Amino acid sequence: MTTYTGEIANILELADTTTLDRADIRAEAIKTLENGGIIYLPQPGFTLSDAEFRFVSDASVTLPTKAEKRSQNGRPTIIYNPETGRLERSRIRSRQRPQLTALLDRYAQWSTDLVHRLFPAYQAGIVRDRTTYRPCERAATQGLHVDASYGRPTGGQSMLRVFCNINPEERVRTWRVGETFEPFARRYVASARPKQDGALEKLLARFGITKGHRTAYDLLMEDIRSQVKRDRDYQAQAPQKVVDFPAGSVWIALTDLVLHGAVSGQHSLDQTFFVPDEIMTDPDRSSLHILERLTGRSLRASA
Repeated sequence: MTTYTGEIANILELADTTTLDRADIRAEAIKTLENGGIIYLPQPGFTLSDAEFRFVSDASVTLPTKAEKRSQNGRPTIIYNPETGRLERSRIRSRQRPQLTALLDRYAQWSTDLVHRLFPAYQAGIVRDRTTYRPCERAATQGLHVDASYGRPTGGQSMLRVFCNINPEERVRTWRVGETFEPFARRYVASARPKQDGALEKLLARFGITKGHRTAYDLLMEDIRSQVKRDRDYQAQAPQKVVDFPAGSVWIALTDLVLHGAVSGQHSLDQTFFVPDEIMTDPDRSSLHILERLTGRSLRASA
């Protein structure tokens, strides 16, 4: 049995949202984030209106099919594109779609304002991506992993995600939180055998079905993510702790830099942003730069 000695990701609690404009709070927050930690806001101020509360509570609306109601793996998810104002993945009936769209759009703007306030250094270069709503129950523990975007390759940009538990029954959302990126990556890079894009993958990217070509970074991230999810010894023995996020709370992380996995919960939102390495306060702490150091080569080129 392997002995693991990595350091579990730090969690910085910011209980007083009136202090988020202070220079020392912002400095500690961005240091925690870029070191692969999690920022936790127990009372951030995003609340559902009475109409939204009733909407979220009604399973016949949020989970319109029998298969969705029976789901225990946290899927399907609902995807919203705040740039186009359109739902990209949802079976919600047409008469309820405007209400769902309005909720997701409000969360997209609220989380954008929060990121700009807490990380002003990112404001000029950060790219907002899609908004996700998870109305389905999560009853199957998800393996520890880092995020890699298969259909939307990042090219080495970090994935900043703002999560919010909006469970109307006041249930917590539970995660396993593991170690930070570099010690994890060091274990799997040597055995990585990244798959190369074939003709089909290149065709899908050409016609916009997937978002661009995958770089060497994207392929390597996909490989080490797959390795860790298959490694039963690591999943059982690696440094980790269980963290409960109460209803109404928000947590923020660069999810390509911290091992995490959902355990339980239902009804959560998250907003994804892409963070180019050049706007980080210390680009060397990005997953791109860490993997380039470990492999001894540039990973920016298309595969």
